Amino acid sequence: MTSVTEQTVGAVRPIVLALAPPAPGLSEGVVAPCLEAVGGARLIERLLDTLAEAGLVSPLVISSQSAAPALRALLGERARVLPSSGGRRGALALALAETDEDLLLLHDAERALTPVSVVSAVLDAVADEVDAVLPVAALTDSVKAVHAHGLRNIDRSTLAGMQSPRLLRRTLLERALAQPGRGGLEDSPDPGSELDLDRVAARGSRAGSPQERYDEILAALDVGARVRTVHGAHSGVAVLDWLSLWQAQISLGLARDTSHRHGLARQA
Repeated sequence: MTSVTEQTVGAVRPIVLALAPPAPGLSEGVVAPCLEAVGGARLIERLLDTLAEAGLVSPLVISSQSAAPALRALLGERARVLPSSGGRRGALALALAETDEDLLLLHDAERALTPVSVVSAVLDAVADEVDAVLPVAALTDSVKAVHAHGLRNIDRSTLAGMQSPRLLRRTLLERALAQPGRGGLEDSPDPGSELDLDRVAARGSRAGSPQERYDEILAALDVGARVRTVHGAHSGVAVLDWLSLWQAQISLGLARDTSHRHGLARQA
């Protein structure tokens, strides 16, 4: 008998978004964070291995213009690589134009250490009454609201950090991309429940230009999507710079956590 996950996997097209620019602390010549080597393998290679372990077909990789040649040279026939401009919104529009599947699994390349268990949990959560599935992780840092008269503590138990992969129905992504803006987020439900415009599970809007700030989940909520959350993983953090690279090495057992040392705390 075919399981729900097996049926879902057959209907899903994974899309890897390699859009993050290089940052201080990465190896010289690395044109995208996902091309950084950790433990003898490039991050993007680790991600493709995870997607294959989950039983998914070869992904479509959409990258920045500058990273596309290096990604093609590295991945060869493992994945088709297409360059895109216009930030995340432009990349998602290209994904729609280049695929036919009804379910799209969007995975940020810099979150390459997301375990296969999270990918499987996202696939398992697909149901007729759900438009999208999103992994979220509890916040460990204190969060402050900035006001004209100072700062106010926010109960971090009411917040969650959005991760990837995100599974969206094609029709929902089309509607989300048609929206001119994105919604604001405050409260979050427990993983396993569903999101709506009154109770949303997200945090960490993208910095920079309007294209960089675009988030398909926020836009989906604006059009009334039913978004289900599952438990993410702390290893699913975005590896973007020297600090997150060090954290990635710790999660793989390649470095020791020395954050308790006074010298490092003072430097940070």
